[in-house]
Amino acid sequence: MKVRFSIRGIDKVKAYLASVPRGTMRVALDAIARWLIGDSQGGLMHPEPYKYASRAKAYGYTGAKFENGARVPAGYFSAKQFFYVAAITHGFTDRGSKRTGESSDAWTYKPTETNKGYSYRLINDTPGAYYTRDDYGQAQQPANVGWLKVSKVVAKNIAGALRAARAAVNAYLKSKK
Repeated sequence: MKVRFSIRGIDKVKAYLASVPRGTMRVALDAIARWLIGDSQGGLMHPEPYKYASRAKAYGYTGAKFENGARVPAGYFSAKQFFYVAAITHGFTDRGSKRTGESSDAWTYKPTETNKGYSYRLINDTPGAYYTRDDYGQAQQPANVGWLKVSKVVAKNIAGALRAARAAVNAYLKSKK
């Protein structure tokens, strides 16, 4: 599963990119991509602070039942899922954060040259990114604890990305004089 998103209507970015001096487009796009991924405090590589949210709060009672007819606790879609999660969490005794950072650290960008110029894609191929950040695949539990979707993170950081692009273009031009 790949995280995919598109941001439409970013007129400020389009206007800025149209105004950069010839030969500096790649420098500007590179700075924007780096900023959105991780140079900023709120970039995609920076996860939201840990906050616990129960499965019951996220999903409620689903109607699942055990073989004996008893109700499966709220938040589980089947008895099999309940026992699987119980085995993982040692009978619900260890509720601490088990974040590894693998999904957050996997953000990269890929520049591609096209007929019309350059295209930059922000990429994260980990399954965790799909369930925590994707605009369409984000699970309810990460949403409840405050994980922002990719498009929201990008929109929140676009002003900083533009400042980074301006600084990178200015530094590049200064180095070429």
